[in-house]
Parts: sequence; C-alpha cells; structure tokens
Amino acid sequence: MLGAATLALIVSSCQSNNNATTAGGKALIAEPTTGVTFSEDFNPYDNNSVTSQMGTRSLVNEPLIEFNQLDATAAGTHPWLATAYAFQNSGKDLQITIRQNVKFSDGSAFGPADVTATFKMMENPKANTRGVPTQASDPTVNGNTVTLHFASAQYTGLFNILSNTFMLKASVANQIAANPTMTIKVPVGTGPFVLASYSSSLIKWKPNPNYWGGTPPESEIDTPSIATNAAASDALVSGQLDWAGNDIPNVYANYVNLNPLTNHAWFAAGSTVTLWFNLNPGYGGATGIGDVAVRKAVSYGVDRNALALLGESGYENPASSSSGLILPNQNAFLPSDGTLKGDLSLGGNVPDAATAKADSLPAGMDVYDILKAGGWNAPATSRYDSSTGTFKSGGNCDGSNTANCWTKGGQIIKFSVYDPVPFSDYWENAALMSQELQPLGMDVTTKPAQGYSDWNTNITSQPSQWQTAIHWGNGGSIPYIQFQNWFDSTDVNSVAHFQGFSSPAADAALRKYESTDPSDTATLYPIVQSLEKIMSDQVPEAPLLYGADWNVFSSAKYTGWPNQSHPYMNPSPSDPQMPYILMQLKPVS
Repeated sequence: MLGAATLALIVSSCQSNNNATTAGGKALIAEPTTGVTFSEDFNPYDNNSVTSQMGTRSLVNEPLIEFNQLDATAAGTHPWLATAYAFQNSGKDLQITIRQNVKFSDGSAFGPADVTATFKMMENPKANTRGVPTQASDPTVNGNTVTLHFASAQYTGLFNILSNTFMLKASVANQIAANPTMTIKVPVGTGPFVLASYSSSLIKWKPNPNYWGGTPPESEIDTPSIATNAAASDALVSGQLDWAGNDIPNVYANYVNLNPLTNHAWFAAGSTVTLWFNLNPGYGGATGIGDVAVRKAVSYGVDRNALALLGESGYENPASSSSGLILPNQNAFLPSDGTLKGDLSLGGNVPDAATAKADSLPAGMDVYDILKAGGWNAPATSRYDSSTGTFKSGGNCDGSNTANCWTKGGQIIKFSVYDPVPFSDYWENAALMSQELQPLGMDVTTKPAQGYSDWNTNITSQPSQWQTAIHWGNGGSIPYIQFQNWFDSTDVNSVAHFQGFSSPAADAALRKYESTDPSDTATLYPIVQSLEKIMSDQVPEAPLLYGADWNVFSSAKYTGWPNQSHPYMNPSPSDPQMPYILMQLKPVS
C-alpha cells in the first residue's frame, strides 16, 4: 500500500475512533451481498461460512491496520489493532507494534500471543484463505511487538498481511490450524460488535461492551438474508434496509431520486471484473477454451459497452485494456508505447460486437483473424468483409447446426457462463455475452446458480461444475493485488488454483514484484508490464468492466458515510473496512 523500503509508520492514536459516540442510534440494517444461503457458522477462515460469504468477519475479528483501498497514500492508512509497523531485513521482516489495553469480547486480554497464533495458523495452506505470503519461520515476540518473517520481501503484501487478516484468540487460532473448516457458532473477537442472535433469515449483532474503541454509535447491526438485487431495491425503498453492497437496478430512479436528501449511492471504481476461464483438464465440459486463440477471440468479441450500459445500468465503465489494470487509476503502469491502451475499445460507429472491430488489435487482427490464425475453420455460412474487418457467422451457433460454428479437430467452441441469478447485473451480462458471441460462431450459453453460496462453492472447489464465470477482481490501489490473485499458482486460494492456470513466468514476476521497492519505478514498471502482457497474450481471464465498490445507503438514521466529497474509505458494507466506517457514523437525533 505505502511505498518505500524504509517505510516505518509510527502512529499511536486511533484517530477518530476514540471519539465514538454513546450507543443510542437505531438499528442499522446492512446487506453486503445477496443470494447467500445462511448457515450457523462464523468461522472467519472458512470461505463457505456465513460470515465469510456475507463479508461480516471484521465486525467481530478485526484487522491490524485499516487501509483505504482507494487511497495508496499515507492518508489512507489507519492504525487499528496495530499502532505501527516497519519493514526490516530488506523487506523480508515486518515488525508490528500491537495496541495495548485491548480486550476480546469475552473479557480476556488481546496481545502479541494472539497475533502470533493467528499468523502461525497460516502455515496450514487451507487456513490461509486471506492470502498471507509464505512465512520463513514462526513469528517472534519482543515485548509488545510481533515480527513476521517472510521467505521473500513483501513490500506488496501489506494489505493481505495487515488489513485482510482477521485477529483471533490464540486458542481459536490453534483449533482452526488443526481444522480450518471447523464450525464456530459463537464468534469471539476484539471488534465493535458481538453476535446477538442467528436465524436462517436474519443475523443480529449487538455492541461489544468491552470494545477498545468506545461504544459503537449503532445500537444494533442487522444483516438480513436477501435473495436478489431486486429484492434489495424493494427493501431500500420501504426503509427495511439502510446500507446495500450490490448493484441495485436503476438505483437513481428507483431509490436515490425518491428522496435525494436521505437516499444516496456512490459507486467508486475499485476492481477489474473479468470472465474466468476454467482451464482444468476437461474444462468442465467446455470445448475450445483451452486454446488461447479462442479466449482472445471471446475477449475481443464481447461488446463491453453493452455490458456496462445494459447489465450494469451505466454504473460501471467498460474495460478498455486487455492488461487487467484498473483504469484510469493505474494508468502509470501501462507500457509507454501505448500497445495496451484502448486495445479493447470498439472501433467505428458500429453498435454491436457482432460487426465490431477493436481499434488496436495486434497487427489489425479481429475475431475472424484471431481464430483463423489459431487453426480454426470459419463457419460455412460466414460473411467476412476484409476491408472493414466485420464478420458474422451467417446464423447463430447454438450447437444445432455446426455450419454456423467455428470448428477445429471435429469440435466447436462451446461453453456456458455460470453466475448467480440473484446477481441481476452479472446474470444480464451472461445473457448479453451469449447473444453477442453466438452470431460470431461460438456456442455460448448461460448456466444459472441459484445463489451466491452454491456458485462460490462450485467455482472454488468443483471444477467439473463450471466452464466460465463473471467475477469481480480483488481490487486494491496497486496492480499486485489483482495479479497475485489471478496468477499465483503457489496460492491454493488464488483464481489460478481454482481455474487450473499455471505460468512459471507469472509466478517469477510476482516474486520479483514482491521484492521490489515500489519507489524504484525503473525496476518495478517492467515487472508489472510483464504481468500485463501475460494477461493480454494468454487471457486466463478476459477483462470486462471496471467494477464498482457497490454502496447504496440512507442517511435517515446516520450521517458520516464515505461519499464522493469525503472518500475516506472504500465504501462497501463488507470486510475489512466495515468496523472503520461504522465507528465514524453519527446518529441522526
């Protein structure tokens, strides 16, 4: 997050957190995501627990530092359970000063032993769901400081180490180390809230009476089970929901404009949304997507403007670069020769992808040329105009007539896009891609997941159950955070692991990125650009959109929300920023 090798942040105050008001505000109803099947399990290190899928881990189990992922400067760094940190040993050691006089919700003291046990737990790869880099040895303790020892320099890993790792009691950490998917029905942590009650439709949280940061402003936090984005919209309008973290259909007409004094939306661009390709053996039953030419043709054949305007209601911008960077935030990392700038933009005035040509394709290639060069035979019914670069198959390739489809070795290009129906935007985008790619000679269909829970389980652990999927990126202020998640084959919780992608060149570049002082841009930029080139050339994921940090909220009960004029934190109602935002709010009297 912050830059130089000599980085040493020494801040002992908790900033505005010590000014928390006395509880007395009304219950705040927050919905981080839709379509989650509730289960009575609050294990923060099991990706299938309800607290993980709802993004409410940090209400109870807090991070050491709260980083604003939209701000890479010192202003975006907020000490939390740690009051200071500093790199040593050329970036391989990270010394962390632990906040004193902090108690767990059960009244026991929090200290260095708990931090040490939490990080030692990560030695079990199945427990390391937060992406903590490989540690060379166990953490060491000296008084009130804990020093983490990594196998390589970790200048890029601060977010996952300090902000995306949730602190546990040592006794609980030891149990999770032995059984990462153990069920936890009563979570214990240092956070501002504790579990009040659980049901399959509503989870209630009450203020932690032992909270080190003072009494939370909210008398209660409720997280309801909401099936779809449309249902979330209805709940907002009826006053049954105060804070939503999903794409609300036509949010301005359906919610904001109904009462602009209290109804608000701010969608900060915080990630790159991509189409994941399942590259595991067998490809989940798909054909063709193991061929890079097909993946590249799919990417160039998608009309991202339609995805942005129709699927995302104009709230997210179309991805313009095959690099995978979040643009324009990360423009500085693009190659200076302009090769990856705007190469996904549609050319001319053609309104749809079926007859569109990208402006800056390599050597002027379009979808037709990409597949022909890859050894694919064009549909017998195709029409191709080389002077304009426009192409149509002559009929939809839906598998019923291979004459309408690209063929190679007796196979056609055939795959489904697997996403949850409750995610109305992704489901619409899946349908749009099918409608766009079938006229280009590819048999692309949609596969519905009934909710987030079954979808997440299948794409992360059941490769036979999916072929492609639309998924948000990990975001972050530096490119490393997304690239590590997409490419790192050594991380069992990475997209690369889920989809079966392995690139020694990408792994090597990531290790170089980790060990490079970010102030040394002459060394850093070529490393980042090598990762961009892997994304562009091999297309393990196809960039689609610049994903919004979804944030729809009401100021009827509370003020002090992050917004365009006061962007103090990533605004989404989920980990790890949730406790930071909640402690800044003030009840409306």
